[in-house]
Amino acid sequence: MERELYLSILYDYYHTMLTDRQREIFDLYYNQNLSLGEIAEELEISRQGVRDSVKKTEIELSQLEEKLGLAKR
Repeated sequence: MERELYLSILYDYYHTMLTDRQREIFDLYYNQNLSLGEIAEELEISRQGVRDSVKKTEIELSQLEEKLGLAKR
């Protein structure tokens, strides 16, 4: 739960630096609480594709925070 809150805060700061697809998948997974399977079905992509996108977005948000430190302030 704490990790999800942290990622949501990072998303608030850095969402404009993500692709449209990353934003869409992140929103469906974290904000709308859909499962990987539900997102895959809705977007007509594989479950693994959704998982990869979620993980990549998490890493990208963390890297942006390391470089820019906006959430820390």
